[in-house]
Amino acid sequence: MAENTLVIERFRLPLKNGLHLEGEIKVPQGDTALPVLLISHGFRGHKDWAFWPEASGRLAAAGFYTVSFNFSRVAARTAAGLSEQEAAEAQTQSRELLDLEELLHSLQEGRLPLAERAGLQRLALLGHSRAGGSVIVFAAEHPEVKALAVWNGGSPPVRTYGPGESPSLPEQAIQADLAAGGERYNLERALGGLSAKALVIQGDNDREELLRQNQLFREQAPQHRYVAVAGADHTFNTTEPYTGSTPALDTALAETVAFLRTQLGSVGGRVRQEP
Repeated sequence: MAENTLVIERFRLPLKNGLHLEGEIKVPQGDTALPVLLISHGFRGHKDWAFWPEASGRLAAAGFYTVSFNFSRVAARTAAGLSEQEAAEAQTQSRELLDLEELLHSLQEGRLPLAERAGLQRLALLGHSRAGGSVIVFAAEHPEVKALAVWNGGSPPVRTYGPGESPSLPEQAIQADLAAGGERYNLERALGGLSAKALVIQGDNDREELLRQNQLFREQAPQHRYVAVAGADHTFNTTEPYTGSTPALDTALAETVAFLRTQLGSVGGRVRQEP
C-alpha cells in the first residue's frame, strides 16, 4: 500500500496551564472501522522524530487507526506563561499518563478527526523507551486497552551525580514523581497483572539497565510475548536525522503488526509500503 493512499488529519487538544497535545490521525482510505493504535514516542523524541513518521505510516497502512502525537512536554518547551516548576512537572511520567488519559477521553467522545473510522472496542497502545513503561502502567489501569506493544521500554535511567553536581529542576521533578508514585510504577508487577496481552520487543544492544529489566519482565510476566532483536540498539539502529529504515526496525514493525492483528483483528494491508 503506497503512502499516498493514507488519509492524514491533524488535531490539537488544549490542556491546562497553556499546554496542549498535538498530533495526527493516519488511516488507509476506505470507510470501515479499524482497530485503534495510540503511538507514544520516547522521552527525548516527538512524533516527527527519526523513524516515527515512517513507522506510523506503515502501521496505518497495515490496517490501523493510528494516533501519532506529541506529549505535552513538547509544547512546554515553547509555551508562554509557564513557570519553571510547571515546565519541569510537564516532564514527569504522571503528566505522560494524564496525556494518555486525555487522548483516550477524546477518542471515546469522538473529538479526534476521522472518529467514524475508530473501532474503540479494539484499542491498543505502542510505547517506546520511557513511554514503554507508561503504556504498561496505563494498560494496567484501563481495561479498555486490549493489547499493547513495548519497544525498548521500561523505567527511566537513574543518573548518578559527582561531587559538586546536582539534578536540574526537571530531573528533580521526575525523581520526585517516581518516588510519589511508589508501587504504581512497579512495571514488573503491572505487566504481570495485565489482562491485556503484551508484546515486548527489546534490542539486545540497548542500555544494560533496560536489558536487565527485560529479563525481569520475562521472569515475572511470562504470559506475554517477548522478541529479542539481535544487534539492535535503543532506536533499532536508525538515526536522527532519519536516513531510512533498518532490518531491526522492519523486524519490530512486522512483529508488532502480526501481534496486533492476532489480538485485535484488522483489515488487510502490507507492512512494507511500496515506493
